[in-house]
Amino acid sequence: MTPDQAESIYRRGLIAAQAGRWAEAQEAIAQAIIARPGVAVWWATYGLVMESQGDLPGAVQAFAGALNLDGDLAMAMDGLLAAAEALAAAGHADLAEGCYCRALALTPGTPAALVKASSLMLVQGVDPSKLLRRAALLRPERQA
Repeated sequence: MTPDQAESIYRRGLIAAQAGRWAEAQEAIAQAIIARPGVAVWWATYGLVMESQGDLPGAVQAFAGALNLDGDLAMAMDGLLAAAEALAAAGHADLAEGCYCRALALTPGTPAALVKASSLMLVQGVDPSKLLRRAALLRPERQA
């Protein structure tokens, strides 16, 4: 498959996703990724499709894959953190914690991941003050 063909298949997947045809979107985007695995945005889009189908573990893997390729891809970090929140809300604190740890391992300077991980720690009865201080140091201009 040529790069142009992979791009075309990816776009077909995007169109399917916009129409709510999740299985078709998943298949097309997966084919594009197989042909060109180094495109971070494709991985993040795949994560959104997986999340839309209720496959949070699959979405987490796709978002992490995108961040492995591009640690600054906000779409992927937002997706990973949203999946972690959904897991926590569903009572899967251990899986949510794993997502936050993965987010911090991939991009240690992410204040949102630090704050959300701290919130989860607080619910679990663990003192989150070290993480919150670290978050404040990363964005001192936002301190009140």
